[in-house]
Amino acid sequence: MLNIKPMAKAKILVVDDEANIRKALQGILTDEGYEVALAEDGETALRMARAEAPDLALLDIWVPGIDGIQTLKILKNIDQNLEVVMMSGHGAIDTAVRATKLGAYDFIEKPFSLEKILRSVADALRHREERMAVAQPAAAAAAEGLPLESWFAGVSPEAQRVRAQIEDAARHDQPALILGPAGLGKEAAANLIHQRSRRAGKPFVTVSLEGMDERRFAALLGAGGGAVGQADGGSLYLERVDFLPAKLQRVLLRLLAGGAPRARTRASAAPRAVMDFFGPSLITLTPLSCRPEDVPVIVECFVRDLAHKYHKQIDRVEGALIDALANSPLPGNTRELYNFLELATLACEDRQLTGAHISIAGRGALVTSLSEARGRRTAPAAAGAASSRRALPQRTLRNSVVLCGQGLHSGIKTGLILTPLPPGSGIVFWDIGSGVRVEARPENVRSTEYATTLARGDVNIKTIEHILSALHSYHITNLLVKVGDEAPIMDGSALDFCQIIENGEVEDQDAVIEPIVIDRPLSVGDFDHGPSLSVEPAEEFSIHYYLDYPPPIGKQEHHYVYQSGERYRESIAPARTFGFLKDIKMLEEAGLASGGKLSNFILIDSEKIVNTPLRFPNEPARHKILDLIGDLYLLGRPILGRFTARRSGHTHNLAMVKKIAAEIAGAAPVMKEYAAG
Repeated sequence: MLNIKPMAKAKILVVDDEANIRKALQGILTDEGYEVALAEDGETALRMARAEAPDLALLDIWVPGIDGIQTLKILKNIDQNLEVVMMSGHGAIDTAVRATKLGAYDFIEKPFSLEKILRSVADALRHREERMAVAQPAAAAAAEGLPLESWFAGVSPEAQRVRAQIEDAARHDQPALILGPAGLGKEAAANLIHQRSRRAGKPFVTVSLEGMDERRFAALLGAGGGAVGQADGGSLYLERVDFLPAKLQRVLLRLLAGGAPRARTRASAAPRAVMDFFGPSLITLTPLSCRPEDVPVIVECFVRDLAHKYHKQIDRVEGALIDALANSPLPGNTRELYNFLELATLACEDRQLTGAHISIAGRGALVTSLSEARGRRTAPAAAGAASSRRALPQRTLRNSVVLCGQGLHSGIKTGLILTPLPPGSGIVFWDIGSGVRVEARPENVRSTEYATTLARGDVNIKTIEHILSALHSYHITNLLVKVGDEAPIMDGSALDFCQIIENGEVEDQDAVIEPIVIDRPLSVGDFDHGPSLSVEPAEEFSIHYYLDYPPPIGKQEHHYVYQSGERYRESIAPARTFGFLKDIKMLEEAGLASGGKLSNFILIDSEKIVNTPLRFPNEPARHKILDLIGDLYLLGRPILGRFTARRSGHTHNLAMVKKIAAEIAGAAPVMKEYAAG
């Protein structure tokens, strides 16, 4: 092992979706004397960061759900003193730069050496100690909580009763007993009583009595340097009184009767003697699940407070999201509701907190409740849509999934994280380096040269046609696709994309989507002398592709009729990208094909296929169909129509997409969406 002395018992949180990497790092770091906690995704990491307060996190960029960059941002908001070392075998330079700007101490590429990882950890922990030594006074001054009143907001009789009991307890200089299940804000209630009492300028001290023996009990509650001394005339909040042995309970009663600082006692099943002693100063907290009418008020209060705390511009919350929270198991525990809203607030870059932030915050389980809430708010429209015999259920994935690879044209190590989104969200690409979101729509296409590229501002997301082709074929209508600059090419086909979609489990949602129905012929391109693409009415989605290239490809064709995602996986998805040896130099001069390998496309010279046997005799024609299926999904909906293509490519595909979109928008009223009935 290296002669690097670890910070004494430093706690390290390892966040990686690969179990073998987590296990390997755990072994290495434990051997070096560190305490190690493990998390397989961003949401778990954030929950553990709150509960266990690690000193350092080793964080992989490509984790499912909340990606590594988002997790980094939220971790630094939770604890500015936490050091974070980013890890990735699939990270571009710009992503590393962004991570550093967001507060990451270091960026390590996989596979990493033992020496590199241990040195980076040791340096980061040393840096943490140095920063904390300088910043300790400022950090202590900044450690302000949220307004405590928000925990007890609401319009129900129960909420009004609790507020009145808190005010009454604050006026009387006697102990108070606070009862209720875990996570309802008992300590917040105690602190609020303290703040509104005559003792407000004095300390508020919390002590847990769980596992207390006589020696520790005497030390904690001793009038000298114990908790009583620390309170110094202020308030003492005693947690878990019911865990005290009977003998120590009697000692506690004598202490309280003798005029000690006011005790705010937390107990979910307090002993009878203690309850009798507290008498009228009894406050009982009720779960939100018993008073759902309070949820909208508390949500608004929490989001307002959190937006202020984290300097966000959020000024409203989607009504359907509030409804979903009120009708889900989540608000039964106020602390859990707060934690969820904190993650969603940190993930929100807009003025409105919406259902889209559920999945970003790692709460995909709420999607069903949100779907139902939106259905209730738009019941007439949903009922009308459902009456259409061609309406299809909207779909997302049940789970977040990750795929790592390399970009064909950029050559960078990259990847994808597919994350569920609620109904009506569409297919949204998220640049993991910048956090910029780009919807998969024709107006956001910047280039169709060699591949389809989406863009917003300075952000480009390249080579999206293969993943869109798979999403189209599985009818996935709502999904967040987190990507690093360029979608990975994998082996040049869409097989890996089909696999991760199936791994994520396709899930029907409680909303429908109408297919686009072609009702008259449309065409683009030169029919007489060059490539062309046309579509005509049909009761199916089909593509007939004619390819006429010089040998060794020659003339070939393929006819594809959509049946299911599984059938697409068998007949179209395996077809790989192909390219000609004579074009390689031109592509390189254009700054493209930097990631081209013999394993990720079919290479053809003037006489033969150079690098691989074909998977189908007409594999190039099938791949052209794959590309067209992907480009057509820029429309965001399934299509009923019969397409015919002759040597067409991405430019023709986009022209057809824009023509169909214009027809739907009414620019030329010869296209219709299928109407109900």
